[in-house]
Amino acid sequence: MCGLCGLLGEELHWSDPLVDHLPRRRERLRRIAAINQVLAPFRLRVSDVHGTSYLIQSATGRSELAQGLESLWEKAQAIAGGPLDPLDPRILEHLEGRP
Repeated sequence: MCGLCGLLGEELHWSDPLVDHLPRRRERLRRIAAINQVLAPFRLRVSDVHGTSYLIQSATGRSELAQGLESLWEKAQAIAGGPLDPLDPRILEHLEGRP
């Protein structure tokens, strides 16, 4: 893949705000921070790749590249080795700040 793909930007997603209160880049980083909060109990971490892709990494070093949010969740489940339930008590407890 050439470097130009990083300049073109990611396609709009249904969850993108209709009114741009924040520049797109800042909104993307805010979204990644929220995703990392949800995935933290599973020892997964997401980072930005040139504003177009997401890099999902496990604590053991396994990684996957996802092109959008839909793909990100699927790849996170593949790395975790099973389904990730957004209502899993571990996630909810982590988000509420409980041990």
